[in-house]
Amino acid sequence: MTDVPSHPQRHFRGFEPLTANYIYCPNQFLDICVPNCSRGTVRIVAYLLRETLGWLDENGQPINEQVTVTYRDLIGKAGVSRGAIGPAIDEAIRLGFISVCSAGQSKAAGRSGRSAKYELRWSHGSAFTKVVDAFDGFYVGEGHRTPIPNAFFEQIIPTETRAVIKVVGTVLRHTIGYQNQFGGRRTSAPLSYNYVQRYARLNSRSVVSEAIAVAQKRGYITCTQAGQFDADRSQQSAACYSVRWLAANQIVPISSKNEPEDRFNKRTSYGSKSRPVDRFKKRTTSKTVSKDIHKQQHVASQETEAAIQLLLEAGVDRAIAFRLVEKSGPERVQRQLQWLDARNPRENRIGLLCKSIAEDWSPPPSVAVKNRQKSIREREQIEATKESQESKRVAREKAARAKRRERLLSEWDTATPEQRKAWIQTAVNAEASRVIADIIRRQGTKAESPHCHVLDAIAAARKLPPISAASGLPSSLIGDKVA
Repeated sequence: MTDVPSHPQRHFRGFEPLTANYIYCPNQFLDICVPNCSRGTVRIVAYLLRETLGWLDENGQPINEQVTVTYRDLIGKAGVSRGAIGPAIDEAIRLGFISVCSAGQSKAAGRSGRSAKYELRWSHGSAFTKVVDAFDGFYVGEGHRTPIPNAFFEQIIPTETRAVIKVVGTVLRHTIGYQNQFGGRRTSAPLSYNYVQRYARLNSRSVVSEAIAVAQKRGYITCTQAGQFDADRSQQSAACYSVRWLAANQIVPISSKNEPEDRFNKRTSYGSKSRPVDRFKKRTTSKTVSKDIHKQQHVASQETEAAIQLLLEAGVDRAIAFRLVEKSGPERVQRQLQWLDARNPRENRIGLLCKSIAEDWSPPPSVAVKNRQKSIREREQIEATKESQESKRVAREKAARAKRRERLLSEWDTATPEQRKAWIQTAVNAEASRVIADIIRRQGTKAESPHCHVLDAIAAARKLPPISAASGLPSSLIGDKVA
């Protein structure tokens, strides 16, 4: 059966920037579920991810981890046809993506119907896997998550073909799915047809080509740099793709050729060319000489002489040594001298040295391996130091939070029912979420451990530090649970 879109396509204006309207999606959804599962399974798992991770409480915990699933929602929201719902749910359970909380019950004479409840399956193992046969739930460890715009779950997965979903998911995974040490994320990534075909597990290059073309036409992705084919493989390059962001679709009206920020600036073709703030500053054509220029020249001269001396000691003629240092610089000379022995020169050692300096050869394999190993060790040491510091910070934060909590609980224990009732009402009035407000109200004045919002109300009334005071701690590490 031909894989066709489930619904007529609406105009897609682009993904919203990652400042809101996204969820932290487990990478295994893009690495395992999308490439390996049926379209119905992908849509059901995506629907549960959106329903579970799309609404979090003030502590970052899902408001509802058990999702009530109806046929109407799976057909209308998830985009699964009625006949595919049963096999898709069975596959999602069998492969370990979801679990059954309570089975559904059809309506019959003398009994009412009941919708089934499902939840995402999480793995508490120490190893992250990309292999479908080894998958037993989404990895709960640090990292391995990508901020994916809600539009991918709400507009693309429920409506598009399996191939287009895979292509857009591949671009998302390989752009914003990678974060460097400074917190930045890729804007584009080189993706060849062969790589997309292997990663997304598509049948052929023609399917990849057609899916990419559809994704570009619909406005999901854009090609930032065309690929290059050449008989010489070293000259080939893969095309670069990026997701299309909403900001890229903001078009300046054609009635004005000025950029938005300059449109209302008054311009003139006569008078002074100086900016107003600089117009009355005195100018001079003489160059200011830095007081450190002579010191810099002296240091440069010392480095040059040292590089020439190293070449002379290696057996290079003085005139050749001088030309090499003058043209290539002392740093390159010293670098190639350090790598010379690793190149294992058998004949004409001096000639090989001069050629490597002139052409700035890359490091030999053995040096490259050592550099990589050194970089890995340094990175691991930095990570270990960070983890140690973070563990100590977490311990301090947890101890401080526990101490604040005990202090506020003591106030609760000694308070009268009227005081407790007033604090509960204060917490309810301050809560924007109706669901959480109902939870707080239902606890009542006899609760032994009141909601954290009630403790904050006590803190405000008693002028004590609140329980949630500037901890910055992940809620999963704090240990407070909503009753």
